[in-house]
Amino acid sequence: MTRIAAPLALTAATALLLTACGGGGGGRVPVAAPTTTGAVAQQCVALQKSLPKTLMGQGRRGTTPGSANTAAWGDPAVTLRCGAGMPSVLDPHSRNYNPEGDNLSGAEIGGVCWASVHNQADNSFTFSSVDQQAIVEVFVPAAYYGKQSPLSELAPAVAKASPLDPDRKFSCA
Repeated sequence: MTRIAAPLALTAATALLLTACGGGGGGRVPVAAPTTTGAVAQQCVALQKSLPKTLMGQGRRGTTPGSANTAAWGDPAVTLRCGAGMPSVLDPHSRNYNPEGDNLSGAEIGGVCWASVHNQADNSFTFSSVDQQAIVEVFVPAAYYGKQSPLSELAPAVAKASPLDPDRKFSCA
């Protein structure tokens, strides 16, 4: 079992309690779409159908390339990628592997174990649903630092669309 350091977990999740700021922004947002197949592809399609039209008070935006594996809200855009890989700090095959790092934390929100990686250089966050079959990655730009987290709004859809992966055992506490 991998244990995600807890001290920053609540700080990151709580610090990002995003209160709506700004509008939905202009054009389409470039988001690299993960390649998915089989059950994960089906789970991403199901997730796409249940994603909210607004997130943290921010309107939904189109993504480019258009994909069932991506979504975006607001300006600057909060982005979502379904079928993403394990965060490199939790992947033992990555040169960035560091499950005890200071910029990594975890929290269970809405029945989903979210690993949070804080980019301390720019105060952005990347959250990943590390225990689901289809890993959902949510990038939150620094402009939202210290405001409401999008995770409580996204967790019900993520949990419903993608079941837990029995081979992944992370401790988000």
